[in-house]
Amino acid sequence: MKSFKVIDMKIIQEQNFIVPEVKDGIIINMEYGDNPWIIEIVTAGDLSSILEKLKGQQLEMMVTITRPSNAPAKFSARVMDINQMDDMISVVFKGAIIVQGPNYAEELLEFLVEEGYEGKTLINEFNSRMESKEDFKKEDEE
Repeated sequence: MKSFKVIDMKIIQEQNFIVPEVKDGIIINMEYGDNPWIIEIVTAGDLSSILEKLKGQQLEMMVTITRPSNAPAKFSARVMDINQMDDMISVVFKGAIIVQGPNYAEELLEFLVEEGYEGKTLINEFNSRMESKEDFKKEDEE
């Protein structure tokens, strides 16, 4: 079992993010089973109703661990529990990491160029997709 500090979290909802301010957090790799990761964050209580509505749904999220300079990892997880603590809440997620290839950035850039993006539009689309780590398929992979 390994544990790390959670620095930042973004929950992906369609083309938007829910970005809870992480006051404190931990991520634990249980190292067994289909959903070996447990993530707990402490955040402002005003997100309670939004997160309560997401309970039980499969969510994609970007989680930055250990230090702010680390690239976020993409996870697929469910909200398991929400606990009220004065004006804060503790939110527990359980899920799995979504592994993307080591050449994701290069493959994404190649894909976007092939799709006809160029100039500032290419830069904006590349940055947006790098932030969300959105899946994409090349024609020869379908």
